[in-house]
Amino acid sequence: MDLNNPFYKQVRLLVQILPMVGRQSCFALKGGTAINLFVRDMPRLSVDIDLAYLPMAARDEALAEIDHGLKIVAAEVMRCLPGIKVAAQPNPQTGTLLKLNISSSDAIVKVEVTPVLRGAVYAAEVCTVRPSVEARFGFAEVPLLSFNDLYAGKVCATLDRQHPRDLYDTFLLLDHEGINRELMVAFIVYLMGHNRPMAELLAPRAKPLAALYASEFQGMAVDEVGVEVLEATLPRLIEAIHANLTDDDRAFLLAFKEGRADWDYLVLPHIKQLPSVRWKLLNLEKMGKSKRIEAIGNLEAVLWRG
Repeated sequence: MDLNNPFYKQVRLLVQILPMVGRQSCFALKGGTAINLFVRDMPRLSVDIDLAYLPMAARDEALAEIDHGLKIVAAEVMRCLPGIKVAAQPNPQTGTLLKLNISSSDAIVKVEVTPVLRGAVYAAEVCTVRPSVEARFGFAEVPLLSFNDLYAGKVCATLDRQHPRDLYDTFLLLDHEGINRELMVAFIVYLMGHNRPMAELLAPRAKPLAALYASEFQGMAVDEVGVEVLEATLPRLIEAIHANLTDDDRAFLLAFKEGRADWDYLVLPHIKQLPSVRWKLLNLEKMGKSKRIEAIGNLEAVLWRG
C-alpha cells in the first residue's frame, strides 16, 4: 500500500483518534470505518469517524450529552496528540457540537454524530481493529454497532447517496454474507426512520458514478474494483431487498405509512420508541390528507412493484 496515498495518511490519523472516541460510552462507531477496519480485514481504507448516539434520550438531553462527549474528545486529542488541530463545528440552531474536524500537517479526519438516529436496533459491543489494521496503524478498541445495524445503515446510505464507497461496502456484503432475516429487520427499522420517503429509497434512480469514483474512491480499495462493478451493485441490492421482503413485511411498512403499524410484528419492543421512527411518524401525521394518500399509493406500488 502506498504510504504517500492521502487516504493512507487519513487512516493513520483516524486510528490515533479512535481510542479517545471509544472512551465515550454514549457513542458507538458506525459506517465505513466500522465495517472496513473492525468487521472486515481492511478491504478498503476509510477516512471518517461516524458515530451513533446510543441512549434513546430526549432531544435536548441527547444534544447536551453529544456536545459534552465531543468536547472531551477534542480536549483529549489536543492533549495526547501534539501538533494536531481540532476545529469544532456547532449546530447553528442549538449551538451544541455535532462535528469535529481534526487535522495534522498532511491529513484531516471528520468526527460526526447524527442526533436524530439515536439508539440502535440490536446491542452494540466493544470491538478491536482487525489484525491487519493494527499491524499498519496501531491498536484501537471502541464500542461498535452490531453487524446488522451497521449494514442496515449502510444499505440505506447506498440507496440514498449511491456513493462509490457505500456501493463498494454493499458489493462485499452481497458477495459474502448476503441479507439474512436479522439484517432485514434492522433494514426495515432504518428505512422507516430515514429522512427520505420509503418509496424513493426502495426504487432509487441510478446516479452517474464516474466523477465521484475518480475523485473520492479510486486508490481507496486494496484490490481495485472497476466502476462498472459498482454500477451493477445498485440493481443487485434492489433485487436482494425485494427478494427478502416478505408479504408481511410489506404489509407492516404500508401500515406504518398509514399510521397503524402493529409494533408486535418486529418482536423488538423498543423500536417504536426510537427517536428516528417517532420523528417520521410525527411528520406523517403533519402531512396533508391528499399528500399522504398519494405517498401511501406510491409506497404500495413500489412494495408490490405495481
